[in-house]
Amino acid sequence: MASRGFLIRFIDIGLIVLFGFIMISDIENSSLVDLASSTDSEEEDTLLERAFVTVEIAPTGSFTVAATASGEILNEGIRDTETLEGILRRVRDEWADVADDIVVLINPDEDSVVQRTVDVMDVCDRLTLKKSLQTDFGILGPGAP
Repeated sequence: MASRGFLIRFIDIGLIVLFGFIMISDIENSSLVDLASSTDSEEEDTLLERAFVTVEIAPTGSFTVAATASGEILNEGIRDTETLEGILRRVRDEWADVADDIVVLINPDEDSVVQRTVDVMDVCDRLTLKKSLQTDFGILGPGAP
């Protein structure tokens, strides 16, 4: 009989804790879906107002900056972030009349050090450039090299 009383008390405490969490949780519908109803010409104008620059990170940690649309390499073999920041600043200033937004596509090599990717992201933040990380993350299974 004592174990039955313990079980009822245990269920009672569990329900009190559950209702307590429900009461203090912030239940709010915060997902807003913006359904775009723009025409095709507006979408084309938006694409023309955006320019893309690719920063590739080699396994050695050096950077290569290229214009994505033309494939033109703007600078390669950059070793320090100060030089990279100067190049991206120059690109931002030169392309200011052509595009409203400049997006930096960060493309790290899978063997590169993660800190170099973070360095590029920090440079983009200092220059107020939009950034996008272009990489594939794979999950290795047991026994994978």
